[in-house]
Amino acid sequence: MLDTIKLKSILFILRKYELDSDHSNQVKKLALSLFDKTKGVLHDFLDNERDLLEAGAILHDIGYYTSAKGHHKNSAKIIKEEKPDGFSDEEIEIIANIARYHRGKMPKESHENYAALSESTKVLTRKLSAFVRFADALDNSHLSLVTDLDCIYDFYSQNLFVILKLNMPDCSLEINKAQSKKDLFEEEFKVKIKFRFQ
Repeated sequence: MLDTIKLKSILFILRKYELDSDHSNQVKKLALSLFDKTKGVLHDFLDNERDLLEAGAILHDIGYYTSAKGHHKNSAKIIKEEKPDGFSDEEIEIIANIARYHRGKMPKESHENYAALSESTKVLTRKLSAFVRFADALDNSHLSLVTDLDCIYDFYSQNLFVILKLNMPDCSLEINKAQSKKDLFEEEFKVKIKFRFQ
């Protein structure tokens, strides 16, 4: 969990730029749940990486303040300009790139900001971005229709069963979007995502 200094700074930036804090909180909730429920199975990240994920999830959509078109790129730019307190320059770059890659194209070397990162930072950026990209899809309607999720990993088939608890019977908008945005997660964690419903 983000410490007080980091959290206050992130929330200050959110209030300054965000148009839909309910959506940001839902994406944060789902991304952290996915992170926690795959820890020790798909990854061994520690609290510091979880903090970066939390910050990136909260701030992923602040670029809408500037423009809906290319808002993911605008989010990254704003995060780098605002420099949230308590984070190193490298950590701010990671948070900015998490926001950058929550939608649109996946990270690649032709992207200047991504190419400038160290190899280990690129790996971390791709993996943390995958959590937010997938969580954002699960709240595509901005109505918090997915109330919780769980995960079961089958080592033999490499299937990751994502069990979604829904508060409405028809969440096709979220599921269809998640099908199209699971690409980075599947690539980075070498799994095939299958949905189950509760």
